[in-house]
Amino acid sequence: MTDRTPALAARVQEFAQELTDTLTGVLGRPVGFVVKVGESTKRPQVPIMQSDDTGAPLTVDGHVLFRLLVRFRCRWDTTGEFLAVEESSFTVALDQVNEPIFHFDYVREPRGAVPVAHLNAHAHRDDIIWAMLMARAKRGKRRLLEATNGRITRLSTLHFPLGGHRHRPALEDVLEMLVEEFGIDRAPDAGSVIAEGRRRFRSIQTAVCVRDDPESAAGALRQLGYEVSPPDPVPAVRLDRLQAY
Repeated sequence: MTDRTPALAARVQEFAQELTDTLTGVLGRPVGFVVKVGESTKRPQVPIMQSDDTGAPLTVDGHVLFRLLVRFRCRWDTTGEFLAVEESSFTVALDQVNEPIFHFDYVREPRGAVPVAHLNAHAHRDDIIWAMLMARAKRGKRRLLEATNGRITRLSTLHFPLGGHRHRPALEDVLEMLVEEFGIDRAPDAGSVIAEGRRRFRSIQTAVCVRDDPESAAGALRQLGYEVSPPDPVPAVRLDRLQAY
């Protein structure tokens, strides 16, 4: 192991404990993670995997309906000071079904024209509709009642979260997806137009994020060597924005 690998492994262990606390707190049952330290001498990376490789059982009315599999691969960031996620995957599958319904993925350095953060849907429409009808949340109960009354449950009513107020996809992300996945016709300089629009959008969102959580922004700037002094009064944190679904 490199000299920095033990420190990286220790930080990843802390992160894994945060994941354990979150899932255990939400699901009401223990969900453990395993941290595996490799022997890489060039660029140490540490995977985090669930103790149960079939995923955490998700129950509805006490019966297991889904499995949630959470995976991360971590390393130091480019400064060598902070933990960075190299890859992450949140996979949801029906219990005892190998192919997932969907998974949210993040790949820090993707191969080819794949978005760094993306959603893949695998299941057939019937699989998802069945799961939607089995749900016992308010929406699920309403869907079941509507189905009983002859109204067809539609996949279009399923909502996937994509980053909240500040980290949602830009129009440019959708345009590039249409270019890369479907080969739509585009102007010769479409790539540069998309890149510039995305930069502009994310710069604006970064500025708004700073206003949402100025103290975190100030802390990051201090770590980069900036001198930052708080105003009087100190601006309040916009918890409504930071915590929004």
